Order: sequence, then structure tokens, then C-alpha cells
Amino acid sequence: MEEGRGDNFDRVSTDRLKMELLKETHRREDIVQLSMLEIRHKIAELEAKLNTDDEGGEWKVRYETQLELNEQLEKQIVSLEEKMEKNPWKSFRFQKKV
Repeated sequence: MEEGRGDNFDRVSTDRLKMELLKETHRREDIVQLSMLEIRHKIAELEAKLNTDDEGGEWKVRYETQLELNEQLEKQIVSLEEKMEKNPWKSFRFQKKV
């Protein structure tokens, strides 16, 4: 008799463990789905802010303008150095600071 009772207990215990495992699996799936929704929402918020952020756009324009100005100034420096090399008074020119 005890043997039949043990088999029944093992089956009930196994079924209970399967149910607990199934519940835990569903709970974790729900958590993952919630996290994914939150991440998608945050991405949408950041993209909207990026597209409407005038201050960020202003800094980008300033940066690009500064790059262009730096390039023009470098060209002027090269041009002036070439002119100074051709100058007969070049021995009196200022020394570059390093």
C-alpha cells in the first residue's frame, strides 16, 4: 500500500512543480514584455526630443560653422607662410611658437 501512495505523491509533487514552473515562466515573460514596452516608449521619447530640440540643433550648426572657419584659417596660414617665404625680408619674420 505504501508503494502506491508514494507513486501518487510523486505524481502530485511533479504536477505541482510543473505548475509552479509554468507560472514562473509566464511571470518572467510578462516582465520581459513590460520592459520591452518601457524601452520602446523611452526610445520614442528620446527620438521626439531629438527632432524638436532646437538647442541641440543650434550647437550642431555652431560646431559645423567652427569647423569651416578653422579650415579657412588654416588655408590663410599656409598662404601667408608662402608669401613670407618669398619676402626678401624673411629673416626678420617672427618665429613660430611651438
